[in-house]
Amino acid sequence: MKTKIIIASLIAVLFVSVAFKLKNNKRTVEENVYRPDANKKVLVQADTAVVKSLHKTFTYTGTFAAFREVMLVPQVHGEVEAVYFDEGDHVVTGSRLVQIDDDLLQAQYSSAAATYQNAKRNLERYEGASQSGGVSNLQLDNLRLTLINAQAQVKQLAKQIEWSSIIAPFTGTMTLRDVEPGSVVGSGAVARITDLSQLKLEISVPEKEIFLFHEGDSIAIETDLYPGKTLWGKTDQVADRGDNAHNYSVRILLKNTDPASLLKAGMYGTALLNKGMKDESLVISRTSLLGSAKDPHVFVIHDGRASLRSIRTGNANDTSIEVVEGLEAGDVVVASGHINLSNGSPVEIVK
Repeated sequence: MKTKIIIASLIAVLFVSVAFKLKNNKRTVEENVYRPDANKKVLVQADTAVVKSLHKTFTYTGTFAAFREVMLVPQVHGEVEAVYFDEGDHVVTGSRLVQIDDDLLQAQYSSAAATYQNAKRNLERYEGASQSGGVSNLQLDNLRLTLINAQAQVKQLAKQIEWSSIIAPFTGTMTLRDVEPGSVVGSGAVARITDLSQLKLEISVPEKEIFLFHEGDSIAIETDLYPGKTLWGKTDQVADRGDNAHNYSVRILLKNTDPASLLKAGMYGTALLNKGMKDESLVISRTSLLGSAKDPHVFVIHDGRASLRSIRTGNANDTSIEVVEGLEAGDVVVASGHINLSNGSPVEIVK
């Protein structure tokens, strides 16, 4: 019995001791809790709502493509007699690039030319004889048909001889050589010529922003190849039809005639447009904004105190945001220092 009484007493003492310890700990924690001085001013930086034009820089990244590029395919079959270029050579319009053996065509042409001249003389003689009635109209018609066929054969062979020489269709750089003297060419490409005097920057523009682009407009372009340097191009084409994602293709032409230029087809480029979204807007800095996109609000400073106010926002750029409702021009709002603020807190504006 005495044992039970002792155990009960020890438990009671332990319980009292634990309760005292917890109460003491709670008092210690409460004493250490930071309680801001309600009368102490919070240091903040401020911004003033002003009416101004709100500009935004729109950026679109695309890939440069050559202004013109053509695969050169022989139009006649035969053995290659000579190649007059190397890969990387700069050639001008009309330069002979490849010569295909045309000896057989030349011989056929000479024969066809002789046949043509003979048919022409025969027709002239028979036309003279027809005046005396010694030649029928049927004979004259046959001679005229022979002359026409001979003339067509001459023109056909002349064209084939012309095609035996592959000529540069425009001034550019030879970016592929896939032919050697002695090889027999058929219907495959033997070379590629690329015109890099201009580059095409192909970009994709969302439906809601396509109105920003007009053919002939000057466009600023930046590249990683020339950091900090702005190049200028012109809008050459704006697509009339979008893709399945409602994006529209825009082509910008950039002159590339500087011999020292390192820009090549396949490199990345970024087009930049700085556009005013409205003539005038009530604007504050983005750092002033609190809350979410659906429920934005700001701290407005009046008579030395910060009051929380809901607003409605509109367009925005990287640094500023339009206020459609909730503020007036000249209102002063907290731009930084929100962390210690509550509704009605006294504030001191630091410059």
